[in-house]
Amino acid sequence: MKKNLSRIVITFVLIILSLYFLYPTYQDYQFNKELSKLSGQDSIDFLDKNNQSIASAREKRLKLGLDLKGGMYVVMDVDVVKLLEDMANKKDEQLTVILGEVKEATKNNEEQILEVFKIKLKDKGQSLKSYYGELRDSDADIEAKLSKEIDNSLDRAVEIVRNRVDQYGVAEPQIQKIGNSRIIVELPGVSNPVEVRKLLEGTALLEFKLIYDPASVVKVFEDINKVMVGDTATSDTDSLKSDTEKTPEDKSLTETVKDSVTKEAASNKDSLKDKVKETTIAESKDSLKDNDKNKDKAKDTTKKSDITDTSVSGATDTNLADSDTLTDEAAPDSTQLTEEEFKEKYPFFTMVSLNQESGTADGYVKDSDKEKIIRLLNRPDVKAILPSDIQFAWSNRTFESGGEKIHILYAVKKDPELTGKVITDARSNIDPTSNTPMVSMEMNSEGSSDWARITGANINKRIAIVLDNVVYSAPVVRNKITGGNSQIEGMADVQEAKLLEIVLKAGALPAPVKIIEERSIGPSLGEDSIKKGIFSSVAALLLVALFMIVYYRFGGTIADVALMINFLLILGIMASLKATLTLPGIAGLILSIGMSVDTNVLIFERIREEMSTGKPIRTAVDLGYKRAFSAIIDSHLTSLITGVILYQFGSGPIQGFALTLIFGLIANLFTAIVITHYIFDIMIEKGKKVSFG
Repeated sequence: MKKNLSRIVITFVLIILSLYFLYPTYQDYQFNKELSKLSGQDSIDFLDKNNQSIASAREKRLKLGLDLKGGMYVVMDVDVVKLLEDMANKKDEQLTVILGEVKEATKNNEEQILEVFKIKLKDKGQSLKSYYGELRDSDADIEAKLSKEIDNSLDRAVEIVRNRVDQYGVAEPQIQKIGNSRIIVELPGVSNPVEVRKLLEGTALLEFKLIYDPASVVKVFEDINKVMVGDTATSDTDSLKSDTEKTPEDKSLTETVKDSVTKEAASNKDSLKDKVKETTIAESKDSLKDNDKNKDKAKDTTKKSDITDTSVSGATDTNLADSDTLTDEAAPDSTQLTEEEFKEKYPFFTMVSLNQESGTADGYVKDSDKEKIIRLLNRPDVKAILPSDIQFAWSNRTFESGGEKIHILYAVKKDPELTGKVITDARSNIDPTSNTPMVSMEMNSEGSSDWARITGANINKRIAIVLDNVVYSAPVVRNKITGGNSQIEGMADVQEAKLLEIVLKAGALPAPVKIIEERSIGPSLGEDSIKKGIFSSVAALLLVALFMIVYYRFGGTIADVALMINFLLILGIMASLKATLTLPGIAGLILSIGMSVDTNVLIFERIREEMSTGKPIRTAVDLGYKRAFSAIIDSHLTSLITGVILYQFGSGPIQGFALTLIFGLIANLFTAIVITHYIFDIMIEKGKKVSFG
């Protein structure tokens, strides 16, 4: 027993870990079962109460593939030919004919469009230089430029599709690039082709919108809080809307001092006391005048960058913290509020914490509260108190605070100042003077004129760059920008700058995207596949288990125990790695069961051979495992290599099959060689009768 103690401990640890990783799947099933029984307000209350647990279970569960869950499978094509046409310096009838031939030649295959285009040009006695680039440009330089633009157009399309799918609320979508012009989109749980087409094929809308006045945002948030606690008498829609039209100098800002602590729940008690006076937006008219002086100084300061992105500055100072008590400075006696009292009195500010650094009023929302905030902002009574020109938009950025993902909520002007159609180019690079990422943006003559007017009127204010209602950047205007050339700084890294370049180019040189194939897999078919898959797996397990017991008696029973553990370990490994279970994956699972049985058969037959020569049972068992080991390793190693190759070079269903096969082989080696062996050792040591049929 002692010599097998380590093996027993390892076995129990692995079983417990497998159950731990599979528990969220069971938890998610129970939540869905409970939700299916509820409707209306009951379901909303249930979601609010269990929102964090539901989100956690959904994220960690064993995921089901499209063939099991049902949904839409869509193949999209980026019109690279149209992009080549738009980029041409000159357009004539011959170019139109050549591009038409390229489109037809690449219609049903994955050939590189640029390579086909070069061949077609050569056949007509032309070259890339004939239509692209300057006189001194070489064909190699022109080809590199075109290739980069084609890659960027595909990246833009993927980003736009991902953005729209995320807003649509599809859980666990799969979006991947195929070749140089195709995108495959899998949308589990979606079954309406009309909605999918509308969602994916619409023209990308890039807009530049002013960030809403911070003091007005505070007032809006205060009135939303009053609606939440039932104090609607003090929420005056007309006075609120008229307030948004006043200048900050005309406003009486003393009201915004009230409940100022609600926007400053700092990360600890000490920092809270130090920061309350520093970061409250509307402190007094005197502080406003001081701010105006600072703005005048900023105008006189010469800076290279035109606009700087500060949308996540001060992220570490967010008021998402857990201080035990909070001071209500609006109260005349400066009473102390406990955390529970604070949440009861200011529920909205508990969910949306304001970042008021540098005079901004961006909302910081925990991931667990995001769905509740979306539902709240869509409530009719909340919409009724909102100013007509305000719009809330989520940032594409998130960051971590206290181990939880934080989303940024912006209040922007509903009407855009400018649209992306005026942008002619955007490039991400490194600023040589500061060695930091930056994005250069160019506009046409029409856009340049409007941009000069907009930036001149909004110096030291922020303008949000919005694509399909998602904010990708919210830089501060440092000075009036003439000529249409702008530089945006403040990105965290090169990848973020590249993403902003992709977003800006969504309004420049657009390559149309169209759906060329779509397949609907109805939920009923998915459920049917699940039922048949489960039935086939259970039937395979039972039949194999019965055979082993009948043929190998006690040895077969122990093999069945190992088989069940094997099955549990495979699912546990998949759940821990957040793998997706597909119908081919179930086939791989059943094959793994068969190989597990085959391994035990090899061992048991060797044991029976040794016993037939008169060796005692302990010696026969040890020799049986030892002499069967080489054959087991050979068969598993060759199968494992095959599985890895299938996963590496296969796609879709092939990968699903290979994944479960690989996990099954690994689990099988442990259960068949280690677990069954030490069980036999323990039974023999205790003098129990061990039979192999």
